[in-house]
Amino acid sequence: MPTHPPLFPCASLVRTALPAAVAAAFLTVCTTSFAEGVSEKVAGQLRAAISANTGNSVRVDEISTTPIKGIYEVLSEGEVFYADETGRYSFIGGSLMDLKQRVDLTARVQDKRMAIPFDQLPLKHAIKEVHGNGSRSMAVFEDPNCPICRVFTKFVDQIDDVTVYRFMLPVISPQSQSLARMAWCSPDRAGVWKAMMDGARPKLPEACNVDGLVEILRTGERYQINNTPTVVLASGKRLVGATPPEQFLEELEKGGRVGGRK
Repeated sequence: MPTHPPLFPCASLVRTALPAAVAAAFLTVCTTSFAEGVSEKVAGQLRAAISANTGNSVRVDEISTTPIKGIYEVLSEGEVFYADETGRYSFIGGSLMDLKQRVDLTARVQDKRMAIPFDQLPLKHAIKEVHGNGSRSMAVFEDPNCPICRVFTKFVDQIDDVTVYRFMLPVISPQSQSLARMAWCSPDRAGVWKAMMDGARPKLPEACNVDGLVEILRTGERYQINNTPTVVLASGKRLVGATPPEQFLEELEKGGRVGGRK
């Protein structure tokens, strides 16, 4: 995997990183000092606490008070973050971090809030594929006019030992809706959809019962699935957009086996 930059400065990393990547970001060894606005005693205690909680990996250039009692402004390599007086908890890029445990507490809450019960998905309307022993499970909502989807689907094709439930979610354009109806009404639904995801644009009949397709769209509305690709793991965890391959495989391994679903 690529080497991650230091946690500070790295507000953009913390906004998007999962706990494994956040932990890897604590590797850079730095030095510390204190600035005006905070007593030397308080600054020294906070420096020592941040150092202990991050394994000497964060360089503190300045420490200042804030209007909130017990919350301090910390300047590190040109970036600002906010730490409590224990030096363990910090606000970074809009996320509350536990520096000692290397955990993004905000991401943990967001994951829980955005989770989708796997058994509440209309799996009977999905295109089901079993790779290898199918021991891990995932659902993917995709649109043939989504460029990222078309790259991601090729990646999914290469994953072994997974059961994939593909859901047509034509949300990008009216053409997407037409393509989805064509695939849905085809005797070879899976084959036609795969061809469309590969770039094919056939002209096929669209007249058939599309109640199942409508149910998929209603599921998307119910769970606010507004972007493609969106993946739902067996654990219920939602992954949206372009997750880096190695990170995705880690998530699939952690969340794809819950309940023993196949």
